[in-house]
Amino acid sequence: MIYLDYNATAPLRPDAAAAVARVAAESCGNASSVHQFGRRARMIVEACRRTVAEAIGAEPSEVFFTSGGTESNNLALFGALRDWRGRHLVVSPVEHSSIIQSGRELERRGARVSWLPVDECGRVALRSLAAVLSDDTALVSIGWANNEIGTVQAVEEFGEICRSRNVPLHVDAVQAFGKLPVAVRGLTLCSLSAHKIGAPQGVGALFVQRGFELQPLFFGGAHERGLRPGTENVAGLAGFAAALTSGRTSGVRMESLRERLWDGLARLHGVRRNSPSEGCLPNTLNVSFGDLRGESLVAALDLEGIAVSVGSACAAGSAEPSHVLLAIGRNADEAREGVRFSLGEATTVEEIDGTVTVLRRVVARMRGTFDGRSQENERRATEHLA
Repeated sequence: MIYLDYNATAPLRPDAAAAVARVAAESCGNASSVHQFGRRARMIVEACRRTVAEAIGAEPSEVFFTSGGTESNNLALFGALRDWRGRHLVVSPVEHSSIIQSGRELERRGARVSWLPVDECGRVALRSLAAVLSDDTALVSIGWANNEIGTVQAVEEFGEICRSRNVPLHVDAVQAFGKLPVAVRGLTLCSLSAHKIGAPQGVGALFVQRGFELQPLFFGGAHERGLRPGTENVAGLAGFAAALTSGRTSGVRMESLRERLWDGLARLHGVRRNSPSEGCLPNTLNVSFGDLRGESLVAALDLEGIAVSVGSACAAGSAEPSHVLLAIGRNADEAREGVRFSLGEATTVEEIDGTVTVLRRVVARMRGTFDGRSQENERRATEHLA
């Protein structure tokens, strides 16, 4: 099996798995309990908080644990816009669905939402941000790196503009974290997710700049200083800390593998690169294969033992075209053709070359140059997709 869907989730790192197993077996305490079992659990939680804070250049008191990036994003947007009606939110149309759908819900509740335009690479122009800011702007939310096509935004420049207008800035760093240097100084809020870096699923964090007040999304306890009630996932946080202390994969190596993949695919007729060649996550390549539907290719590759996706796992199964590809100028049919390859630290040259070989065969088969075996695989792919 060749796994090229790291942007959906990274395989659990061995040291993270060991930490989870150890804590799950040895620590039975609730981190809010005052007895020795609870105190041991609390020590694990706070050690992870310090590790996360150190990784992003924050103070431990500025790190709040959540169930993942989606919850962190929701907490940032709904918590910052405490009085929804009449408040102003600024986002872009290429954000993760947890931002897009939160923005639409806030709009439904009476907030004013400005949807910033993006160019053909998915980048937001700084001048367009400056033009929409107003006295009632409660929050600007921007993704550090796009999960579908990999575009990296100019976060530092966004921060400068927001600070000059005294506007809070939230950055969704879920895809950037672990692939790019992420430093939160100058930001108001920043979302992180553990499973994108090889830690367990169901664990995340939100950086909240000291002094900035958020409203909780739900209630029921004093956990996370009252901002995020609910018993902490102690074993998951132990895995989060372990993954953060592991060595990082070289971005140069990842970019080299990505370009090797593109060089192999670019020779195919009708292939189009949707990811920018510069200013992109080193591990991400989004490609369209002419008139072939992305879902069909994903299903066909799955039957060949290769895991890729059409975009965000949170949007999997949707019949709608990719909102990211639509935003960068693709029509509805073209926006259904994108396939995302996202590489990781375990990806090898042999896997890249093997993927290219299989893709050439699959694309030829789906375009009508069949032999008997290929026709059978095509039938199976269609059934698999259904």
